[in-house]
Amino acid sequence: MTVTEAWHKAHTYIQQDWNSNPWRLVGETYNAVTALATAIIFATMAPHVPYGITYPLWLSGTTIMMFCGMSRGSFGIVSMSITMTIIDSI
Repeated sequence: MTVTEAWHKAHTYIQQDWNSNPWRLVGETYNAVTALATAIIFATMAPHVPYGITYPLWLSGTTIMMFCGMSRGSFGIVSMSITMTIIDSI
């Protein structure tokens, strides 16, 4: 598979996902962005991480992802999101 074919396949998948359930796609994108942002914050600011910023971002993303996983019918996504939310809440 060429790079062009891979990009076309990914673009087609995103369009189909958007047409299927736009709110889920937005929620999953939000989770991906918040996970990346918190990882970058942790990596650049350790050991003085601003937990008041990173934990709300992380927890909001995992909570939203629970509902996205339920919408997809994905036990793996739901169970991982619930587990991560519980661990981080404690």
